[in-house]
Amino acid sequence: MVKKISLIKVIILFCFLPEINAQDLSGVGELFCRVLSADSEFPVYYATIKISGTNRGLIADEEGEFRLPNNIGVSEKIKLSSIGYKTKEITVKELKTDQINIIYLESNIEDLDAVTVVSSSKPKKQERRFSAKQIVLKALSSISLNYPEKPFSYIGYYRDYQQPIDDSYEYISKRHKNSTQYINLNESIIEVFDAGFGTDYLTNNQNQTVVYSYNQNKTFAQDDMLAVPYDNKNKKYLKNVFIPPFGGNELNVLNITNAIRNHDRTSFSFIDVLDDNFIKNHFFSIEGISYLDDIPIYEINFVTEERASGKSHSGKGKIFISKENFAIHKLHYELYGQNKKAPLYEATIEYVPIKGKMYLNYITFNNKFQAGSDHYFKIMATDLDTDDMFFDVYFNNVLDKNTLYPIHKKFKVVYTYKEEKVKIKQVIALDDRIRVVLDKEQLFSLPNFKLDNLSEVLRLKIRNVKDTDGKVLHEIPKVILNQYREVFIQEVFLGKKLEGDMRLMNKNSPLSEAAINPFKDKDKYWVNTPLKRIKKH
Repeated sequence: MVKKISLIKVIILFCFLPEINAQDLSGVGELFCRVLSADSEFPVYYATIKISGTNRGLIADEEGEFRLPNNIGVSEKIKLSSIGYKTKEITVKELKTDQINIIYLESNIEDLDAVTVVSSSKPKKQERRFSAKQIVLKALSSISLNYPEKPFSYIGYYRDYQQPIDDSYEYISKRHKNSTQYINLNESIIEVFDAGFGTDYLTNNQNQTVVYSYNQNKTFAQDDMLAVPYDNKNKKYLKNVFIPPFGGNELNVLNITNAIRNHDRTSFSFIDVLDDNFIKNHFFSIEGISYLDDIPIYEINFVTEERASGKSHSGKGKIFISKENFAIHKLHYELYGQNKKAPLYEATIEYVPIKGKMYLNYITFNNKFQAGSDHYFKIMATDLDTDDMFFDVYFNNVLDKNTLYPIHKKFKVVYTYKEEKVKIKQVIALDDRIRVVLDKEQLFSLPNFKLDNLSEVLRLKIRNVKDTDGKVLHEIPKVILNQYREVFIQEVFLGKKLEGDMRLMNKNSPLSEAAINPFKDKDKYWVNTPLKRIKKH
């Protein structure tokens, strides 16, 4: 379909479609491409690219970009497709290695007047029009017919990363040498073995993942503070969002949120259990017909009912259902809080037909989270000189000396648990520290004063001083980012079962700890690393 982009989205695209770093075009023999809509020139995100005559290919990223490796012959052809666009085939020799190759796809949609369903194969029988809700009901009841019940596997490119949502990460990003377009970008080639849609992803021992490669991409920024697990308290948390006790690594969480594969199990609010709750929780309306090759596909909008979501949340999305057999091709969902500028989370799941059944093409899921930044103004060390009675205080950043005053409001020294106040004679700003000089005579005259444990019972309190960047001491800033998890399928193997000698990914451990399996065909599959960008000024 033609992507309908709001004014806000348009502004984002114009502001953040900067230059490609020239160093990213230096891969020997690699071909770099971007797929755009011929009508709007906006990216056709997640377009499917297949090597003609094979079941092997890759998925363009959210910018419509993809890389082709150097082992594809110039005589090969690639076929580009996406729901709502005419499929296009080009020869590899048409592409150039020293530039971004722009490939345009033409839209292929029909308006609402064309939306009818043939209720009989008899040509004279009148066509019957179904409501949006009836179409969705038929799609749900047809899942067992349209999706594989027998074992299969797929090899895909997996990645997870974080991206800043607003300017809360802006100061920290200045401290990173590498681009913060993607943060903590982890990439992997994986093979997922599925025993069929009738089996439970979590509990069936034939539903497993093996890892063929794993890399922490250092081209982009690495930030340990964002890589910690969710504690929903201080370090990393989702405000007003319940975190189900799924556990496991990011890839495992992604597979659980596949609401189509796990249609009879809980996925995410307010899809919940797709079979039971999707219809109950949403209103539906038909927007039109889109095409994938020659397959007509209903494009159906939906919004959450307030009865299900409450007043503090709202959801909306699209579901794409085949007009011919009611197979679900694509499900897109966004959940918002009271501030509707950015979704709390967003999911897109796409399936494609292969030999009469629907198989995963890609899934991408992101959720907004907040984290406590470790890049804040803090005290690194405090030394007490018990001879001359002063504190030397060392900070991690350069102190703004003008913020030391008035001293009586910014500094306080107390003695013992009773917090008896100790007078401060002066505060001296030195080159690498400040010195807080105490009134020694007054301190020694305090009741029950003892010198032997003074370093334990004498406490210095400092507040409201700032560094030269304006950061307040011990004020931990909160940064807001999106956590992405994505897998893009490169090849599906029908009937393939798990082999006994493979080293399986532990679903409950970080992917970085997974065993790497030897893979003789590794050159056939590739990591579609995003292109690094330079912001225009």
